[in-house]
Amino acid sequence: MLVRFDRFPVPSGHGLFGFDRPITEILEALEGDSFLPLTRRGEPSVDIAEEKDSTVLTLEVPGVSKADLKITVADRLLTVAGHRKPRALPDESRWIRNEVGSGPFSRSFRLAHPVSEKEISAELKDGMLRIVLPKAEEARPREIPVR
Repeated sequence: MLVRFDRFPVPSGHGLFGFDRPITEILEALEGDSFLPLTRRGEPSVDIAEEKDSTVLTLEVPGVSKADLKITVADRLLTVAGHRKPRALPDESRWIRNEVGSGPFSRSFRLAHPVSEKEISAELKDGMLRIVLPKAEEARPREIPVR
């Protein structure tokens, strides 16, 4: 007697594993569920940490100079834009593989709390851009004395 054994049973009609949808739809579905972190080609990856009195963003921007970065904040929307310059090859050379992107990029983040815009700081070191967004006074935790 032959018994079918599915190591990973898949419900019928489940498009994720049935390959009955284009791969872009599958990736968009995964991204919407925060299952798979996706960035568009060329966008810098980011780490975001919340501290007691601030939020800190760290973006990977290797090969980008300070002069090629622009950081703006308006209406609780932080935007980091920049430009990666293409690397030149010496004469009589050719690319075998070229995965390092070049050109303009932009990434925006909706801020979860008001920030003290005059105290925002940014530092670029070793290809890492660190942006510190101090929370506005009304967004900072405060202790309430009991009478």
